[in-house]
Amino acid sequence: MALDLSPQTQQSINRARGRYPNSQAALIPVLHLIQDEVGHLSDEALDYAGRLLDLPPAHVFGVVTFYTMFRRTPPARHRLHVCANIGCVVRSGYDAMEHVHKRLGIRPGQATSDGLFSLDEDDDMIGCEGGASVVDGHTRHAHLTVDKLERLLDDLGKAPAPQGTHPNGFPPIDALTAFRSTPGEKIVTKNIGVPDIRKLATYQARGGWQAFKKALGMQRTVLVDEVKASNLRGRGGAGFPTGMKWGFLPKDAKQVYLVCNADESEPGTFKDRVLIAGDPHLLVEGIAVSAYTLGCTHAYLFIRGEMASEAKIAQAAVDEAYAAGLLGKAHTTAAGSYTLDITVHRGAGAYICGEETSLLNSLEGKRGWPRMKPPFPAVRGLFGQPTIVNNVETLMNIPDIVMRGGAAFAKLGIGKSGGTRVLSVSGHVNRPGVYELPMGIPFRQLIDEFCGGMLGGKKLKGVIPGGSSMPVLDASEIDVPIEFDALMTDARIKDVEVKPGVPFDMGGGKKLKTMAGSGGVVIFDETTDVVSFCATIMRFYAHESCGQCTPCREGTAWLARVCSRLAEGEGRPGDVDLLAKIAFGIAGNTICPLGEAAAWPMLGFLTKFRPDFEAALAKSKAGKSGQVADLNKTGEPSQLVQLGNTGRAAS
Repeated sequence: MALDLSPQTQQSINRARGRYPNSQAALIPVLHLIQDEVGHLSDEALDYAGRLLDLPPAHVFGVVTFYTMFRRTPPARHRLHVCANIGCVVRSGYDAMEHVHKRLGIRPGQATSDGLFSLDEDDDMIGCEGGASVVDGHTRHAHLTVDKLERLLDDLGKAPAPQGTHPNGFPPIDALTAFRSTPGEKIVTKNIGVPDIRKLATYQARGGWQAFKKALGMQRTVLVDEVKASNLRGRGGAGFPTGMKWGFLPKDAKQVYLVCNADESEPGTFKDRVLIAGDPHLLVEGIAVSAYTLGCTHAYLFIRGEMASEAKIAQAAVDEAYAAGLLGKAHTTAAGSYTLDITVHRGAGAYICGEETSLLNSLEGKRGWPRMKPPFPAVRGLFGQPTIVNNVETLMNIPDIVMRGGAAFAKLGIGKSGGTRVLSVSGHVNRPGVYELPMGIPFRQLIDEFCGGMLGGKKLKGVIPGGSSMPVLDASEIDVPIEFDALMTDARIKDVEVKPGVPFDMGGGKKLKTMAGSGGVVIFDETTDVVSFCATIMRFYAHESCGQCTPCREGTAWLARVCSRLAEGEGRPGDVDLLAKIAFGIAGNTICPLGEAAAWPMLGFLTKFRPDFEAALAKSKAGKSGQVADLNKTGEPSQLVQLGNTGRAAS
């Protein structure tokens, strides 16, 4: 049966095809448009997309089945969106997503065989106060304890389909409810809360687009030098100096691309979502100034597919900039005539696409598999051309640097980290939310002064400092500044260990402490079941591993399996050491950093909270019996662990 699409959808498809230099790159936008109208991607839909874009059926099928947002079956009667934010897991005291999985037998992106339920992720950021949340249709069921969640599933199983549906992605929510205003210098949040700030006229009345105008009158080399002088470091996770990264572009490059990475998927992180919703025109101007500086004439804003509402907000800001002649129109500049186009591109559900080369593959209409490096994107990136990939918060700082100067921006920070820092704070604090704060304040001040102290007056147990992939801190380590270099080097932070007394070696004798990461701060108190919490994180990475390389594909699955059985009272003697061996076998042996994203927190939890894991083992049936499992018969990953260890020893 031929696919019959509405004229509106066909027009949108034609517009999407015109935003990319080849037809393959339009595949994911086209698939979104088809699914938004039809509800799923049937064989007919895949055939239509393949013929339209002149792509082999195998390629289209491979892309559709890689991303969790694309569905091959009609929508279920109840599309359940379960909050998977780890801060919400901490506050609610249990993993609602895992609970629903065990009850229904499906994972995110899947549906039950009877068509009754499908499962998707939600992230209500700070909304899980006292319980998990589940969205069905337009109804958000909040404050769900385990018993309430069970009753809800029972009731929904007997209920008709809800009236009305929402676009594929996170259910609509006012992201600005997570923003917390505080005294002090503000750069990227200065306009949040201003009435009508999403309108271009309001933004311009507050000085918007003046940085772009000023930049057009400056030489590009001068602008790069200002960014270098600013000590601006990447806010997406790595903390790499932005100006230095820009300097890696070949001087003779004829075509350069800039990609804004808004694929914010790191558990515990939701700042970029708030920034896009709160001041979209600042992001668009930041992209425009950066694009001019780099000599880029077409920039892409790659936004997490689930952030459908924020994508619409960003697109509206881009449309206004086009209508005002700021985009798509030639400007006279110090470097000659200059015209910029910006395309908003939605991802399709894959954590791995937060890694820059995976993102580029996805943007090209491929599976989001990471690329081998070198060559690095600055030399050979998007569509084979030199490319810079920067985070949302990073680019939103650029207009301020142009206006006040790099040196003045650097003075706002400390050491080699200029400016302010935006943090997403969740977990057991009285005022979770998104904060823009001075660079380098300690965690203790963040918790006590800004977040109103620990929830219920309980004692702090630990802090995840920068998203779930960063090694955890215990309560004795919270007087360290929240700054890139301090978190990697401060002697007050204990070294992460492979086993007691043996530090993890990152190479060249460098020890691993922790990192600032994405700014996702998750705070948990003395009541937290650390082993269960860690198991939730390990299950996430097992689910999100792209499967391209063996150590990550197999290793993350084993971390999830072994840690989960410990948490559920089914641990076996040797499991605690086994977790460390598996993590050690993964780290440093994968194509992209997702391997470390699972291995480092696992080793961090074992280093800081080993007694909790040993206590969980002591309570386990096998642990009490003292019977050691036969590793060969039970299929333990002994070969994987050995491979990882010998590989590291040989390097």
